[in-house]
Amino acid sequence: MSAYRRVSYVGVVLFILGGGVAIYGFTFWQKTQNLKKNGIRTKGTVYEIGSKAIYRFPFVKFTTKKDEEIRFRSKLEVNVDLFNYKIGQEVDVIYHKYNPHNARIDKFWENNMAELYLTLLGVIIMFVGLMVRWFFIRKVRRQARY
Repeated sequence: MSAYRRVSYVGVVLFILGGGVAIYGFTFWQKTQNLKKNGIRTKGTVYEIGSKAIYRFPFVKFTTKKDEEIRFRSKLEVNVDLFNYKIGQEVDVIYHKYNPHNARIDKFWENNMAELYLTLLGVIIMFVGLMVRWFFIRKVRRQARY
């Protein structure tokens, strides 16, 4: 077995790894769809701004239909230059009707960032794996002709 053929298996490994990352991203999408399907929309208030290095994230509180006050931290950390929340600002919140602690700010990037990032990263890794496999198999075929 030539060295090029052995190296081409790296492409197979990358393809499988990328598929795993994309599937993991898909599980995040399923959780988001479940929240949208079983979620209750309400208004919340930003009561604190957290920071980690150059990133900022809001802490939000809202009241459920059962008059229970819930507080949560946004999972999306945003660069200081792009951060647009202020203390006291009213935001749209969606929470799961059976688990009100499963809550998010109801905005596109807040709901979809993880699945978009992971799925896109997985597809890119799969594409790189296919290209590596194709490139080295092509070298093996060319070598066999001579």
